[in-house]
Amino acid sequence: MKKYLLIILSVFALKAFSQEIQDGKVNTESKRFLKERDTTKKQEGWTVRGNNTLLLNQAAFSNWISGGINSIALAGRADQEFNLKRGRNIWDNRFILAYGLRSEEGDRSKKVEDLIDITSKYGYEIGSNWYAAVGMNFKTQFTKGYDYTNDNLNYISNFMAPGYLAIGLGFDYIPNDNFQLNIHPLTSRMTFITDDNVFDPDRDGIPKEAYGADPFDHFVYQFGLFLGARYKAKLMDNVTFDNRAGIYSNYLEKPQNMVLSYSAILDLKVNKFISTQITFDAFYDENQVKKVQIKETLGVGLTYKYGKY
Repeated sequence: MKKYLLIILSVFALKAFSQEIQDGKVNTESKRFLKERDTTKKQEGWTVRGNNTLLLNQAAFSNWISGGINSIALAGRADQEFNLKRGRNIWDNRFILAYGLRSEEGDRSKKVEDLIDITSKYGYEIGSNWYAAVGMNFKTQFTKGYDYTNDNLNYISNFMAPGYLAIGLGFDYIPNDNFQLNIHPLTSRMTFITDDNVFDPDRDGIPKEAYGADPFDHFVYQFGLFLGARYKAKLMDNVTFDNRAGIYSNYLEKPQNMVLSYSAILDLKVNKFISTQITFDAFYDENQVKKVQIKETLGVGLTYKYGKY
């Protein structure tokens, strides 16, 4: 499964730079895209936009002969961007906050969404659409996380347990507002574990490694290469598709054991205030679990967008 995820990420990155020969010259798809969609070029000044959703899933049964369990799920997500372009300088900021719960009759509420994701990047243009860049990303969760497949229901994660902070130097290719490629060969990735309970998930007094840290070590440092990409597309009227992918390799230890991530949001807008949203996330980090983690959600609910998308 890890190999398949790596192939998907590689195809995603290479697709942006696929080339073909026409009349003896190399012509790139990205150039053709820019010619067709030059209105997506980054504009001078501030670009502020946001996408806020409140999604609901509900099922109710009364004397239903086929059976069923009453349930309700509610998830909120705020995705805000504050981007500045001034001459050769760009400064992009994105804040993603998400939280959701599902409740079934006769059972305790369970989390279906929990994310704090903050990104800030500065770039200085050194060539056509190429920027010398420094970037920062911070990621953690709001509340305790549980392994619901385990009957003991001891929590295995919490706010800042783990928390991730990455700071990288390198180059960004940003031809327009819908696509960017990040090549950061000098990236520090720091993991924080501030809750000792995650080292003893069974609560048996026998501590274990957690998130790449030895028992009761609260900090892990990595230094390596980060490759990332983001592509936004308007598939048709009122249907948008936003993709993010990332690869991280730690120079200091087992560089072949890469951290892989992919995130996608398909937004189907019904009208100004109602939309259907499908999200898909795939993540692999050997320090968390030696399996590909997958999360998919679908919901219908209220939405409020502002700014240009």
